[in-house]
Amino acid sequence: MTAATAEVATSGKRVKVLHLITRLIVGGAQDNTLLTVEKHRRDRYFVHVAGNPTGEWTERARRVADAFHPLPNLVNPIAPGRDSAALADMVRLMRRERFDVVHTHSSKAGVLGRLAARLAGVPAVVHTMHGPTGMHDLMSPWKRRVFEAAERVAGRCTDHMIAVSDITRRHVTRLGLVPPERTSTIYSGIDFARLDGAWDTAALRAELSLPAAGKLVVFVGRLDDAKAPDVLVSAFALASRRHPDATLVIVGDGDLEGSIRALIAQLGIRDRVRMLGTRHDVPAILRLADVFALSSLWEGVGRAMTEAMLLGVPVVAPDIYGIPEVVHNERTGLLFPRGDVDALARAMSRLLADPTLAARLGSNGRSLTRRIFDGDSMVRAIEALYEELLAR
Repeated sequence: MTAATAEVATSGKRVKVLHLITRLIVGGAQDNTLLTVEKHRRDRYFVHVAGNPTGEWTERARRVADAFHPLPNLVNPIAPGRDSAALADMVRLMRRERFDVVHTHSSKAGVLGRLAARLAGVPAVVHTMHGPTGMHDLMSPWKRRVFEAAERVAGRCTDHMIAVSDITRRHVTRLGLVPPERTSTIYSGIDFARLDGAWDTAALRAELSLPAAGKLVVFVGRLDDAKAPDVLVSAFALASRRHPDATLVIVGDGDLEGSIRALIAQLGIRDRVRMLGTRHDVPAILRLADVFALSSLWEGVGRAMTEAMLLGVPVVAPDIYGIPEVVHNERTGLLFPRGDVDALARAMSRLLADPTLAARLGSNGRSLTRRIFDGDSMVRAIEALYEELLAR
């Protein structure tokens, strides 16, 4: 430990932290990161954020951070020229600002940011693995090997890795990305105050042109390959044969929006589905839900699903990655095999047909998630980790 690091760790001096993330789009990793930034104790931490400035949540990042640094060369696809430029930009930023802690998020920012932090001599380097993105089991073998090799290099530059689920933590250590003693599980916290506000649900139904009666199946997430919205829509088409009064509400946008609209028309359920695009009143929409359905092919835990559970909404979700740590089948929700349209349709139908089962699962899910997904507790655990690293 350098003299400067010792001074920060033992004095009342504010710790200077940089949270670095690739894209500030609407998403679970981004929400987790910006909630952490917002809830850091400002009497102890001076908190910066850096990332590509083109995402929908860039203004949110500017609002919650003490300083925001745009990194236009930091892009999601592999782009050797821009990646090299982004790495150089990061090193310059870190050397200029002399951060005590660099905390990286997402795959590209995670690899480049940790390398930059070591090159810049940052005392403490932390990475959060928000899920299997970049190394999931549906990738082509060669691409997965490339990602794993990059993560192993970045792992040597990592003082500690946070995983958002135990299975993700075990995956990291099994691959040898970071030694087990330098990993921990900190579940992705939620801002309860944001969920617990008062909402006029009747007015919202009218605003969204939803039926005044009839049950709602709600999905919240990006329309991309990871979320597999085609599986969701196909399953709902089957379930709706038994439940003609049900409506599917899809919140989110993405590259697959056009193909999903075409599939909805092809299945003849256009009058039974509402596609709302990106919304900033998700808690209110979740309060309308009779069922929350998730169809992902790969997922850390599922932030919108967790929010639904916190509100007591019964959920049906795939049996993948960290989800079974929260959705205990037949106790706090229903699980189905990944990609199984028929099984998802049956699970949705059960919850729509059995209010007693739905209420029991919703209540149990709320009790479990209220214990482990508190946003304040998450941030205090992260801060305790920072202090431990700086004290070393």
